Amino acid sequence: MANEWHFTLNGQPADSPVSAAQLKQLAGAGQLQPTDMVWQEGMTGWAPASSIKGLFPPGKLAPVPLKKEPSKKTGEFAAAGAAPPDRKDAPGGLARMNPFLALVLTILTGGLFGLFYAFRVTRAYTARAAARKTDAAGRTLGRARHPVAVLTLSYLTGGLYFAYWTYRAMQECSAYAAGRDYDERSELTLMLICPVYAVYTALFRLPDLVKGVRKTAGAPESTAVGIGPIFLHPCLWPFLPVLAMIYQDALNQVWFTAP
Repeated sequence: MANEWHFTLNGQPADSPVSAAQLKQLAGAGQLQPTDMVWQEGMTGWAPASSIKGLFPPGKLAPVPLKKEPSKKTGEFAAAGAAPPDRKDAPGGLARMNPFLALVLTILTGGLFGLFYAFRVTRAYTARAAARKTDAAGRTLGRARHPVAVLTLSYLTGGLYFAYWTYRAMQECSAYAAGRDYDERSELTLMLICPVYAVYTALFRLPDLVKGVRKTAGAPESTAVGIGPIFLHPCLWPFLPVLAMIYQDALNQVWFTAP
């Protein structure tokens, strides 16, 4: 899209472009540095992030040394001021593939390309938050997971991944919001042996932890986190992975943007 920003982190092109608001969040969180390069459609070339007005607080800017800009075609760097990358070679990789082309290749390969495509896209999504382990206050950040991957794996494993995800999500939320580890193996064992316990945990314990994480990070309250009670009816239990997908999305917003 025309309003998307392409950028580099530590000299390497990011996996996918972001909106102006997300770029500002990355700058505020310290992931995007003033010396990193950015580009948007309509610009004549890559420019230092520090040159974008309003992206960084005035006190955070520093003199920017002459830097080279990334070239996706050669894997090296071209001189600053060179022409911007062609749209098909702009940072974004496989995630920018035309969805109809991905569908056609998936059909032609009997689904194999679809699996490869999903793996690469979800891996690129997770890698966006891999650089930071803690936030500015030293609190341990959890792992960002693609919400659709959480949904799909829960169904493909007959609910086993859902139980494991619930355990890990509670562990990460407890470590971030309460500053303590949630390392009770008995919890995971109970969830795997008795799936009803995993349902109870997801419906009655995890929502408060997710809200606590967002409150600790200063994120606005998410109304989607409060839809858990509608899944109390046993007939809706097969759709619990949808709830896990919603919770994970609410957590990802913190893992990506926490200052």
